[in-house]
Amino acid sequence: MKLLLLGQPNVGKTSIYNILTNRKKNIIHSTKGTTRNWHSELIYNSNALIIHDTPGIEIKNNKLNFLNLKNLLSKIDLVLYVVDYNNSENDYDKEAINQLRKLNKKIILIINKDDNFLNVSNFSYLGIKELFFISCAHKLGFEKIFEHFSSIDLSKYDYDESDNYDYSLAIYGKPNVGKSTILNNLLGFERSRTSSIAGTTTDIVEDKYIYKKKIFKILDTAGIFRKSKIDKKSTNYMSIKNSLESIHSINLGLLIIDSTEGLDRQSKRIFNLLINKANSLFIVFNKIDLIKNKKEFYNDIKYEIENTITGSKNITLLFISAKSKNDIIKLKSMFLKKTDSSFNMPTNKINNWLKKVTFEYSHPLIKGKEVKFKYATQVKNKPITIKIFSNFSKQIKDSYKNYLINSFNKTFKIKDSKIKLVFTNSPNPYVKF
Repeated sequence: MKLLLLGQPNVGKTSIYNILTNRKKNIIHSTKGTTRNWHSELIYNSNALIIHDTPGIEIKNNKLNFLNLKNLLSKIDLVLYVVDYNNSENDYDKEAINQLRKLNKKIILIINKDDNFLNVSNFSYLGIKELFFISCAHKLGFEKIFEHFSSIDLSKYDYDESDNYDYSLAIYGKPNVGKSTILNNLLGFERSRTSSIAGTTTDIVEDKYIYKKKIFKILDTAGIFRKSKIDKKSTNYMSIKNSLESIHSINLGLLIIDSTEGLDRQSKRIFNLLINKANSLFIVFNKIDLIKNKKEFYNDIKYEIENTITGSKNITLLFISAKSKNDIIKLKSMFLKKTDSSFNMPTNKINNWLKKVTFEYSHPLIKGKEVKFKYATQVKNKPITIKIFSNFSKQIKDSYKNYLINSFNKTFKIKDSKIKLVFTNSPNPYVKF
């Protein structure tokens, strides 16, 4: 069963969403209109109730607008319409509910900010008999809402498990490089709001699409500004923090760069943030249609990336226009190939590589003693993690680690994946130092 939180901005929809799902996934801020796209999650202690948080109703030129919710409203079974206890007799709420009735949707009224819990209704003019008084600030009244949910007969509703997918992606980059346009075109409809104004996406936007019978979960993250431009009390600061935390949970990160801006300092900073945390990474240059001499641009970018960014030599570079259907299909095809890729290398082959690479170029002496690399084995697949036994495990130079990683990538033809080397001097039954 699918539920929708709806109401005017700043009535507490996101606070209700976070409490009902028992998460702090979406940003809560005093700034009006913090939620700019819709999000979904399972209700706490439920395996068949999915609730959607929305940006709410927008009012422009005295006209009511449901924003980009038309695609979502058609799938909703129950609307939780939220009003402010201290703001009754509101014509826009009445108009919104009348429009919802035309869609034949069941509506429950949630009266928030009843902080003294008086339970006195001034909203009878809305004509909704089923209502709940709550206070998000004091977490009052939610037990009755949960009781109501538990009484719903879910047998007549189709349920699609919300967290079922084959592969996950996340889109990163500076503001206004085309992240949301790429998301919308991959999904096939306007899921995320786009604008020429930087910073339109604040919360992480999450959805799924199916391609060649595979289910892909995709996240559109907030644009990452320069540190000097970020107020730590702002929604942008919270957005960026959430964006970077999401990289641990996904299979592939896409760093989107505006081709007209090139590989600037901020894009390099974002790459360095992602490469240290991502399981796998692509660099995607968007807006390539705006570049006149494309061949020269390709060559210059490839040279610059390989010679100025550490750890970029095994990363795939893509040059696309998010507006091009063919380029979107190309992206989908590359993601599809990734679903079947995994690295599991026999230990004997890893040790043959280790013996060869350390013989060709040995580590500098430490305290006048030879550094010995005796044994290696793969201990994890995502990210690819290789444990190496050494007599000076805590003193291996970073430059030598990079040498080993580059050699490993080249030898085993690793592409787009992070390689993590773990050095240990723990006793090994096969080797004696």
